[in-house]
Order: sequence, then structure tokens, then C-alpha cells
Amino acid sequence: METNSSSRFSGWTLEQARDAILAHLKEGNAGHYNIGCLYNYIVDNKLAEEKYESAQAYFSQHIQELSQSTLTRYGAVAREFTEEACREHGVMKLHTLRAYTKAANIKPTAGEPGLTPVDVPGEGEAVTQKPFAECGLEELRQAVKHKRKPSQADMPSTDAARLQFMRESFSRHFAKGARVELKTSVQRGKTFLTIQGVPLEDVERLMEALMDGVQPQLVRATG
Repeated sequence: METNSSSRFSGWTLEQARDAILAHLKEGNAGHYNIGCLYNYIVDNKLAEEKYESAQAYFSQHIQELSQSTLTRYGAVAREFTEEACREHGVMKLHTLRAYTKAANIKPTAGEPGLTPVDVPGEGEAVTQKPFAECGLEELRQAVKHKRKPSQADMPSTDAARLQFMRESFSRHFAKGARVELKTSVQRGKTFLTIQGVPLEDVERLMEALMDGVQPQLVRATG
């Protein structure tokens, strides 16, 4: 079965596609695949751009029942999986599987995504491999986090030491209950740092924490 077979919509107007989306919306989970196909049809053929600034502008005005993120999710899953797979596993689980396969650098098992092996983290360092079909949504989410989390072996030792110093600096400058997070990822041998949860009023405190966190690097550079 082909995924996202938009040929069946050939010649449809924007209004026809919209009416079909609203009709499929009444079907609940069973209609999500077709909504994704119709969303892709509208976007790919630029049907909304004739009268609206963008497809997103059109959807926000005329399909308010679904958020843009939900429409994008349905469309992404419809491009990659079959209607049968969507009915069996649900769009949310398949969307999370897409994230997992990208993080793990693998592809879903051809023909039957339910057989795709997933490394599910448990307590401590324990990891259990399960078929996608046997995984719950929360297990899949944890599996994605586990794959995205760089291991000590993946990260250069100099970067790991520097990040540890920065974490210590942040713990000194921000209260223990603060939601400030330092997240890291390793891509092609390069370590990336993302800082989240800093209130606007604490930007000065953030700058101080960053300056303190890079002091060893500055000392080495000037030395």
C-alpha cells in the first residue's frame, strides 16, 4: 500500500479538501491518516497561497479544530506510513517512532513498523529491546530521550569536563528549585549546548553563570 497517495485528490479545490478534513475529523483516530494526506495535498500543491499569505494562515482561519502542530504531525506520519499502520498503532505512536528512528539512525521495518526494534531504557543503565508494537507511548518517549542523550563515550573528554564546570556554575547562580536546564547533544563529533527555562528577569544572572562557567577556558587561552 502506498503512503499518502495524493493522486486520489487530483483536481480537488481548496474548499473540497477542507470539507473532507472536517468530515474525517468526525471519525476520530480513524480519520487522522486521511487528514494528514489532505494536509499534504494542500501544502504540496500550494492551494492556499492563491488567496492567503501561507498555508498556515489558511489553516489557522478555516480549520481551527486542529492546531498547526497537530496538522504537521498527521502530515508527516501520512508521508511515511500506510493507513493500515495508522489505524493499528495510532498517529502519536508512529510520530514518536519517527523521532526514535532518526535518533537511532535506523529505518522502520519495511512493510510492518510494528516489528521495528526499540531500545527501551529501564532502571539504571538497563536497556530492553522490544518490538515497536509492544511499546507504550511513554516507553517510546523514554527511548527517544535515551537515544538523544549523549553517552560519556560519545562526548570528548575535554567537553565533558567543561560542561561539568558549567553545570556547577549554574547551580551556584540559580536557586535549587529553578527550572533552568542545560541540555547537550553530540552531532558528528561536535558537542552542542541548549539552555532552557531561564526567566527573562534572570538574563543578567544567566550571563554571570556563563562567564563563570567559561573562566577556565579563558585562563587557558590567555595563558
